[in-house]
Amino acid sequence: MLLQALHDYATSRRLLDDIPLDRRTLHALIPLDADGRLRLPHLISVTQPDENGKERSGMEYLLPRFPGEKNGGKASFLAESSSAIFGRDRKTGEPILAPVALDAKKKNQNPTKAYLHFWEQVQAAFDATRDKRLAAMLAFKQHAIAERDGLLFCDSSFLRMRAKDKGPKKGEVEFVANTGADDGSYVVVEKATFGFSVDGVPVTLDDVEDPLRRYWFDLYTRLAFADEDADEPDSAETTTESTGSRATLCLVTGRTGQSIARSHKPKILGVPGIAIGGYIVSFAKAAPAFSSYGFEMGENAPVSETAAASYALALTELLKDDDQHLNLGPVAVCSWAKGTPQTGRQFNRLLNRAYPSHVRNFLRAPFAGDMDRAVLNQERLYTVALSGNAGRIVIQHWLDQSLADAIEHFRLWWNDLQITPPSWETERTKREKGEAAEGPPSSFAIPNLARVMLRQSKDQEEKKLVSARIVQLYRTALEGTAPPLMLLKPILDEFHTALVKRDPKNDPFKQSRFALVKLILLRFFRSQNNRKEGDFMPTPQLADTPEPAYNLGRLLAVFESLQDRYHNFEKKGAGVVERFYGSASSAPAAVFPQLCRLARHHLSKVRKEDESSANRLDQAIGEILKKFQPDRPGESPHFKRILTLPEQGIFALGFYQQRAYDRACSLVLSNLGKARQLREKKQPHDAPLTKARDFANEFGYDELIAAVSQFESQT
Repeated sequence: MLLQALHDYATSRRLLDDIPLDRRTLHALIPLDADGRLRLPHLISVTQPDENGKERSGMEYLLPRFPGEKNGGKASFLAESSSAIFGRDRKTGEPILAPVALDAKKKNQNPTKAYLHFWEQVQAAFDATRDKRLAAMLAFKQHAIAERDGLLFCDSSFLRMRAKDKGPKKGEVEFVANTGADDGSYVVVEKATFGFSVDGVPVTLDDVEDPLRRYWFDLYTRLAFADEDADEPDSAETTTESTGSRATLCLVTGRTGQSIARSHKPKILGVPGIAIGGYIVSFAKAAPAFSSYGFEMGENAPVSETAAASYALALTELLKDDDQHLNLGPVAVCSWAKGTPQTGRQFNRLLNRAYPSHVRNFLRAPFAGDMDRAVLNQERLYTVALSGNAGRIVIQHWLDQSLADAIEHFRLWWNDLQITPPSWETERTKREKGEAAEGPPSSFAIPNLARVMLRQSKDQEEKKLVSARIVQLYRTALEGTAPPLMLLKPILDEFHTALVKRDPKNDPFKQSRFALVKLILLRFFRSQNNRKEGDFMPTPQLADTPEPAYNLGRLLAVFESLQDRYHNFEKKGAGVVERFYGSASSAPAAVFPQLCRLARHHLSKVRKEDESSANRLDQAIGEILKKFQPDRPGESPHFKRILTLPEQGIFALGFYQQRAYDRACSLVLSNLGKARQLREKKQPHDAPLTKARDFANEFGYDELIAAVSQFESQT
């Protein structure tokens, strides 16, 4: 059960211990003495070094977590924006409305309400604790902020307007707070959070012995789980003091006599599409369906207050950790393990980064050095896919499986994806840079696989990705399921579009695109019971097969190479691929006879200029055409009239792999040619020979490896 797994996660990491606290970033501190007077003529800048050692504005402190929903007109305790603390608009610096000027008919009252809420919280905390730091803050408000003419005025010289002196918005005025004696020391107020320090000590809750911390823990519990719309409890029923809900069995923990949460707070943050957070479990109080048998709100699915808080905190924690979740378009996917935190992080990186060397090392010895075999066999991996819908969180998919099963499914996934890259040099350079610096994900990473199903447009955005398709990719990787065959349709449509447009930003021959085509076809063929031995199964490299659709794709790729050579590689305008790919991949009998006649014309010209190239291309065409037997001797080869969707995928795969093979041959043989020329001149030829060897080994074609070996044996 998802909620139980999240509750266990929160319990194991003691997230409930600090639920009233939150790590928030402060950008400047207001330095006060015990009497609430400024100790300095400016604020204290709060900075910390980044990964390059450069000081950046802002530092995290433990501060009170806001209990519930922080809607307009509410403020956090102890630290807030300029409008809530100083009564100055955070963007313009103008005074905000004074409380006495509040009127239901006036607009923009939220800043004033937040100002009131902030200082009311400070006053209430002082009344309960008599804390001297709070007294200093209240004294600061008393003598620094005044109401005049229905507005709030803060008597502070450290707040000022300045003109930007550089950048595209040079001369534009902005509201800043001085953090030093010179004009160049300041923080921009608009996005800054301000706190206080009293006698040189920041007013935060980092000290576990701080009396304010104990006060806030008690107050937070009452505020966070309070239900503003709760009815008065029936005196005849057993109820909980804080919420008015009946004490009963908690469905998550199995404990009885628990205080049942009427609503499951706090909100879960970080799910795409829900900026202010949302709920997994929620009830519409007015809906009759949620009031059956006399139950109301949370009583319909009783979960204790602590269990509800724990699963919400756990999910928010996972959604904060980039190593345990990925936001991709409208979906967030979280991965974690029951007992070993590094397990979920490892799987998240493997799926969402997929650096080949990392994956190979993992599959060779999963979690080597991190856990022993007994723990590995007992560990479980959890994965949940979430999306947002009108303030509610939708569980797109939930997976609970043994770690051993997850590893085996991932191994199969990785093997099914493998396919020769279209351009070895580009792919290898990009991959090595990515792996060395934790840079861009590889072609086999789920984000890149998902993007090949996204329709290309000028306003292309990841949020337009289809949730169900993303979930299907994760299920295929972790459950070993077969993705729907219909996923081929958007992939092939976008491939055809990219071929025709030839947009530099949308490479038609992305390795991700054809890796996914190969995987879909493999899983589809394995699911068929009527498959025979010898039937076509996609392979990572160019295949020698009688499969008509595959060989038709190969033939079109060779025709393209021939046309390129015919135009001396300076072709302008649409070629055979741009003009005929759509028809060739769906109704080949209507197109290929014409393409064969065109090829004979191209060959006659190429033979006059470069007989060697013409013979090589003629031989390649002849070898493929041999696989298409004519209906009667002496007639032209017989081509299929219609290709089904799986056959169109096979066609695309043959087209791609033939092109990749031709380019592999070109890279290896051209470098061998350079090495041969240098050797004949008795000059060093190690550099081109090494390149040829690396190319041949990377592609793995036996004939190319043999060509390099033969050259080396002659050296």
